[in-house]
Amino acid sequence: MADAPLIRRSALHAFHLAEASLTEDHGWQCADSYGAVDAEVQAVREQVGLSDISPLAKLDMQGNDIFAALGQKLSLEAVPVGRVVRVPPQDLRLDAPAGGLLCSLARNHARLISPPGTAGAVQAQVEAVTQQTDASACIHLTDVTSNFTAVQIAGPHSRDVLRKLTALDLRPAQFPDLSCAQGSLAGVHALVIRADIQAHLAYQVYCGREFGEYLWDALLDAGQEFGARPFGLAAQRLLHTQG
Repeated sequence: MADAPLIRRSALHAFHLAEASLTEDHGWQCADSYGAVDAEVQAVREQVGLSDISPLAKLDMQGNDIFAALGQKLSLEAVPVGRVVRVPPQDLRLDAPAGGLLCSLARNHARLISPPGTAGAVQAQVEAVTQQTDASACIHLTDVTSNFTAVQIAGPHSRDVLRKLTALDLRPAQFPDLSCAQGSLAGVHALVIRADIQAHLAYQVYCGREFGEYLWDALLDAGQEFGARPFGLAAQRLLHTQG
């Protein structure tokens, strides 16, 4: 008898199980919707919505010449600390419409975020790219997909929600689209990325998996006055295709 396929679940699975209809996405059990997809989309367009994006693949990269090495082979220019660049799917050898987000966390530290189910392929491609450079011995890659809970906060009030929980400067002039910063959020260490969904203001927040439920609850509580509600994969697809 063949072994059943491994199904992964995020740290927020208990919430989704109680509130959402579930679906499988690239080996992860995820929330498809929380009742009314149209209402979820409307919340993002007019107020604020929260989505569990923990299945996104996450590759941690450290090395003295990591950005120079990647830039030699990928469609990248210099990436200042605190900035995020979109890596085209063809550069990562992905047969998918979406590519990756490369976040410059420090001079020698980056995190590459890519679609669910692509961790192995992306790591293999990055290893192949870096091994062709003189800096290959100094670059270390680690798949940290399951180490972090990731929550997307999207909508016109998403910045207002985050400002209640962090001292990070999220003003548009200081934190435009495709920016990233690390700091305290609701009392836990987090990585905050601004990655708008078409015309919609949107952030991604990453924290240790052990703090996932706590941070989700803190974000929902902070968003109550702005009409925050969770949204699932069905609403995600509509927002990305229709705006």
